Amino acid sequence: MRAVSLAHYGGWLACALLALATPLCAQTQQQSPSAASWPADLPPPTLTNTPSPTGSSAYYTVHPGDVLVVNFRYTPEFNDEITVGPDGRGVLKAAGDIMLAGLTLPQIQQEIIHDSTDKLVNPEVAVSLKSFEPPNVVVAGEVQKPGQFDLRKPTTALQAILMAGGPKEDSAMNHVYLFRRINADTAEVHVLQLGHYDSSNRAKQDMLLQPGDMILVNRDALEKIARFIKVFNLGVYFNPIGSSGLF
Repeated sequence: MRAVSLAHYGGWLACALLALATPLCAQTQQQSPSAASWPADLPPPTLTNTPSPTGSSAYYTVHPGDVLVVNFRYTPEFNDEITVGPDGRGVLKAAGDIMLAGLTLPQIQQEIIHDSTDKLVNPEVAVSLKSFEPPNVVVAGEVQKPGQFDLRKPTTALQAILMAGGPKEDSAMNHVYLFRRINADTAEVHVLQLGHYDSSNRAKQDMLLQPGDMILVNRDALEKIARFIKVFNLGVYFNPIGSSGLF
């Protein structure tokens, strides 16, 4: 195990205490890739305006595992209750196969109306959320208690690591990797420097988390990792060969 100096660990601990005591004030907007770094074959990210089912000020979009109720006003035989699949899709009686994950309820309503016009004339549709998966993040690697954690309030990457019991002594806190899905197929990789605190540069060091984010605390910096990776390749980092599970 690599030795860690008392000064280094003490510096990180001071940073951690500040992270718990104060919000990430400098980061007031949802972070997204710049136009220059966004892949040419992907649509740009968008913000939504649908209130969260928890009543918070955050905006809610549908995720895999959510259960939706679809009611047709004049044709109840087409009513549906559907669970969003792991791939983000669902099959409805009137609209067929439709992508649901990442959309708000009004957007889903419009998609269903559009896709059901082959069977119905001027359909009137109401879409409601019956149940939803609590927003959560994953913290894995060199932390005391790796696992999945609910997002009950605005939380930064450093705060999530503390929720996981904090880093182990041989962790590389200046190379913490945050994997964020930008669509069903692709995730963006952010490298966070959490080993020391700098109030003038904190927004670059730490990030406010979004549901589904995955944090990897490694022993050493990864030799090579692309800015964008395929979602199915996440297992390379979270289910490495020889491991007994996700963490």
